[in-house]
Amino acid sequence: MSPALALLFDGCQAVLQGDEAFVGLLREQDFVCGPGYWQFRLPALHGFVQAQLPAAQQADYPRFLQQLYASDLNSRLRELGAEVAIVDNYAKIDSSLYCLRRLAP
Repeated sequence: MSPALALLFDGCQAVLQGDEAFVGLLREQDFVCGPGYWQFRLPALHGFVQAQLPAAQQADYPRFLQQLYASDLNSRLRELGAEVAIVDNYAKIDSSLYCLRRLAP
């Protein structure tokens, strides 16, 4: 797993665990979120993740998307009872709205 996706997975875990400090950080970055829920557009997600990484580990947006779509992120999240899903599909991945959410029991 790339450094960006490892960081993203750690962030997802923090949201799912209700980490108030991390959720607060996301809210400061204008993300809609709460314990167990994180809503985002991919360009904003990319910017947030890259800002957390050292320059040598950063990936440009096309590479980040390639890593994201080739990853097993949702498989790992399903083991935690969650998933990343499309909330609103605007026919372009940059415009569509995604979320991390808990799966129904």
